[in-house]
Amino acid sequence: MEILKERERNILLYIIEDYINHAEPVSSRSIAKGMMNRWSSATIRNVMVDLEKMGFLYKPHAASGRVPTNKAFRYYIDRLKYSEFPRKKEVMALEGMLKPRYHYIEEVMVDASRTLAAISRYTSIVVEPKIDTMLFKEIEFVKMSKNNILVVFVTSAGTVHTRYVDAGEHLDMDFLMTMKMYLNKRFEGIPFYALKWELEKDLEHDKTRFNVILSKIKDSIETILEAKDKREIYIDGTSKIMGFPEFADIESLKELFKALEKKEKLLRLLDKCLKEEGINVILGIESDIKEMKNVSIITSTYKITDKSLGILGVIGPIRMDYSRIIPIVNYTAKTVSDIIRTM
Repeated sequence: MEILKERERNILLYIIEDYINHAEPVSSRSIAKGMMNRWSSATIRNVMVDLEKMGFLYKPHAASGRVPTNKAFRYYIDRLKYSEFPRKKEVMALEGMLKPRYHYIEEVMVDASRTLAAISRYTSIVVEPKIDTMLFKEIEFVKMSKNNILVVFVTSAGTVHTRYVDAGEHLDMDFLMTMKMYLNKRFEGIPFYALKWELEKDLEHDKTRFNVILSKIKDSIETILEAKDKREIYIDGTSKIMGFPEFADIESLKELFKALEKKEKLLRLLDKCLKEEGINVILGIESDIKEMKNVSIITSTYKITDKSLGILGVIGPIRMDYSRIIPIVNYTAKTVSDIIRTM
């Protein structure tokens, strides 16, 4: 439901876009001039007072113009009609990612983070999906000693997880090869969260020598799933944020950098964006990380499978140019999804 009258809406949108471009309080005189004297400065001042009372604007200094609040930016973003595609040169830069042949998902994450930071000119962030939603591709066994084995789990996206297992007995390579062939054929394409259950079913029915090693593998999978929230975060372009006037204060900048180092808190915040596919914008005080109250995060989900989603996006000042950045983030997510599907 529209909460503003047409005149209020037009003036508020003008103020927001002017503030995005110049990072300075906006005066009634500059609005009147910019809007070709559609309304007088006095009329605009009255509207600005009303918008301030409604919580859309605030006056940082006694003699200055007004600045949009978080509420104003939320109003603006919720009604923003943005293009599906970025500008041509940005599309070309992203499509350049499709040329290299990637072998591991980590390479895609690093490249996506670097490319997104470069073309957005903001700090980029890429988070790998949770292991429990990834699909099992294969298992490998590496003998480390007579009884000790390194178990290597590989997901369909190419991520690798290793665990050491004490078999409690000598297992020859022929036995391990047979075990490997059985597991790969039996479980390929099964999500990791379901893998544990399927192994439990096998353990109930299997009373052969396989049973011992199956039990050890099930235990290994449990430890992997327990650590599902400890994912890798790829951040690039942190220095870019230093160029914005909002972060001229060194203490504010230090606080933000500290927040980016607290990966567990950052993951909890970003995981909220997994509830819905597509673009999500977290504005300043909407974040539960107080050190990030002066930044905005634009994210989108990328897909490994229909149920396995990762997050990527950019972090910048609240006055980001959303109409330019949202299509970039959206297209980057689509590109990453396309790359992973063809790996």
